Amino acid sequence: MRVIIGSGKVASIIRHQDDVVLSHSQIEITDMDSVDSVLTQFPKGTVVINTAARINLEWCQDNREAAYETNVSGAVNVAIVSMKHGHRLVHLSSGCIFDGGESDRVFTEDDQPTPAVWYAHCKSEADSKILELDYDKITIVRPRQLISSVPHPTNMLTKFLTLGGGDFITSKNSLTCIEDMGEMIDHLVDRECYGVYNLANLGHVSPHDVALSIKEKLNPHMNVKSISYDDYLKKLRVKRVNTLLSVDKLISTGYVPRTAQEALDWCLNNYGKIT
Repeated sequence: MRVIIGSGKVASIIRHQDDVVLSHSQIEITDMDSVDSVLTQFPKGTVVINTAARINLEWCQDNREAAYETNVSGAVNVAIVSMKHGHRLVHLSSGCIFDGGESDRVFTEDDQPTPAVWYAHCKSEADSKILELDYDKITIVRPRQLISSVPHPTNMLTKFLTLGGGDFITSKNSLTCIEDMGEMIDHLVDRECYGVYNLANLGHVSPHDVALSIKEKLNPHMNVKSISYDDYLKKLRVKRVNTLLSVDKLISTGYVPRTAQEALDWCLNNYGKIT
């Protein structure tokens, strides 16, 4: 069976009909006793998918202790309790632990993280601490720039639509369709693939490419302009990174993702239509 911790955007999209989904009111991951009392109810070998996290970059930068408690201490609590009860853990990390600047560097699972902001630092440290447990039934997955056909305030497509236009960088980035990520996780679980995996669609697109696709398919009146990465960063209080992820390791397990552009087109063609 599968248990998903967290009831937000990702959980609602990747869940199976018979999954148990635990909201924040049902489990407090920063409290070891809470995690233990909940996860002990499920049989050994249960697949625990931890999607719970603080993800707003500005909030994490301003509330470092609270962000650390959830994104590091809470994540480690779930891993420790999963190990205690013999559960299989899938921990949702992030590809933004790598800062590629404007280079063409492609990051593999073995590269050392280069976190640029507190959120990324926390996700990187959580990965490290979870791996230090040396438990052989843990899979850490790292998506990048989540998009989906399901409207949501944290969906990159929804954010851009809400803006209605503006300046978008042309720097190359990986992205991950959440619906595809659900398939990737299913694949890794079914084949008992453990360790760290980048989960992204093949190739890359820029935020400017995404905005142009939205203009073409959903909002022809959207005003799309380009801006240099350096000028873009000057407008921000908390840095955003450019990251290209290698998915060779995922492909080696037998799953070949569709391309980033194909995933983007699919999400836009089905935006708000799938329930």
